[in-house]
Amino acid sequence: MSYSKAIEPFIQKYPSWVYFTGVGGRMLKENNWNTGIKKNIPKHYKDFYFTWQIGPQQHIHSRPGTNRFEKDEWGEIHPVQNPRIHVVYPEEFHAGLWGGEGVIKGLLKRPETRHRSFKPPPAKYFWPKLFEGVVYSEILDKRIELIMTKRGVHLVDEAEGFDNYLLTTPVNEVYAWKLLRLKREILLTLADKENFAGRGGMVDLYEKYNQYIVSKEQADWTGLKLQEAIKKQLVIEHNKIELNKVPLKDKYRDELVYLLKQGHLDDIDLGLVEDNKEPGFLGDIKKMFK
Repeated sequence: MSYSKAIEPFIQKYPSWVYFTGVGGRMLKENNWNTGIKKNIPKHYKDFYFTWQIGPQQHIHSRPGTNRFEKDEWGEIHPVQNPRIHVVYPEEFHAGLWGGEGVIKGLLKRPETRHRSFKPPPAKYFWPKLFEGVVYSEILDKRIELIMTKRGVHLVDEAEGFDNYLLTTPVNEVYAWKLLRLKREILLTLADKENFAGRGGMVDLYEKYNQYIVSKEQADWTGLKLQEAIKKQLVIEHNKIELNKVPLKDKYRDELVYLLKQGHLDDIDLGLVEDNKEPGFLGDIKKMFK
């Protein structure tokens, strides 16, 4: 029995308890992904999405200390604290190559007054410097216009190409949905060697990125948002149901053949069937013998 099933009676008995404890959030999250439509989503997409949820972890807007401990002015030794600066990632971030940079919210200094003010200080937002640029994808064989930062350009240069940057950088560090969609196109192109046929020396290019090839099914799930993945899974399950449906004419034909083999239709008067105008199965038999 799984952990979520074991605690399900407790959740039903005390529904409010789980919202006030850390363990409750973990239990609800596990139960959320193990029931309903999300249960049937492939594991490789779940791994992709959980990694993406972590978000960028590199210290981009701060400089963490390299020492684990430090000594204060009185000679006391304390562990080094490396607090993270809260970064906001707007919609514009997901449409460009920002390299993990985002918007930082700060506070302006209050003007000096004679009386104490209880109003919060005015907010100040710091945006990274953005540039219009173009990157080139060898695999897709096209140039892509993006809004980018200098750090994004440096990351592409360090990876020795835009394709290498997307294929080697962890999903949570890329983070931007447009870049992840481009990664999906790259993986789908690599999944079929025929895509490189007729492109001159592009066969060598296929061998260059051979280590990053995944199955076409896995590549097709990469870069999808959660709601898009749910819709995709709904379509897959709907198609399975449609394939398992048997047309009525095939069903009636099989039933008729079975009854004929068993000898149950030898004594049927087809004229009587026509006079009574029987609906349903017998009516279908009449039509077949016309």
